[in-house]
Amino acid sequence: LSTKLPLHLFCLQTWLYRLMYWSKVGQNRKIEVANMDGDDRRMLVRRGLYYPNGLTLDETENKLYWVDELFQALEYYDLRRHTITTLLESSSFLRYPFGLTSLDDHLYWTDQYSGNAIFQTNKATPSNVTVLVSGLTYPMDIHAYDRNRTLPGKELIFK
Repeated sequence: LSTKLPLHLFCLQTWLYRLMYWSKVGQNRKIEVANMDGDDRRMLVRRGLYYPNGLTLDETENKLYWVDELFQALEYYDLRRHTITTLLESSSFLRYPFGLTSLDDHLYWTDQYSGNAIFQTNKATPSNVTVLVSGLTYPMDIHAYDRNRTLPGKELIFK
């Protein structure tokens, strides 16, 4: 990337399409995408953001999810339709969301003010939120992996 990025950003890389996504908070809040070499940089979302965290990509559905602390919301950008959808707004489960991950039909996120917990919801019925673990000490990031799939880059490491 040719321009300096702020220290406070969240980056997501996808090996399947060789893209990276990131969010910028602060004055010029936005979510952007570029090729892994920094070429073809594009802005995806600029409005309706304040503190977008935990970018996660559902490659099957072509949706980019994030959580926003100020708006206490879980949202996604549809990469096919170029639309933004708010999936869940909650002052109970999204008080200070940070990490977010997607696995199959579920989303999982961390929250430091809602019981220092990890939450789960179904993408189809997002109002049904479950606390998976609580009482953690400042949970930040979270990742989920399908044990039946090869991890990205594993084939490069063991060649």
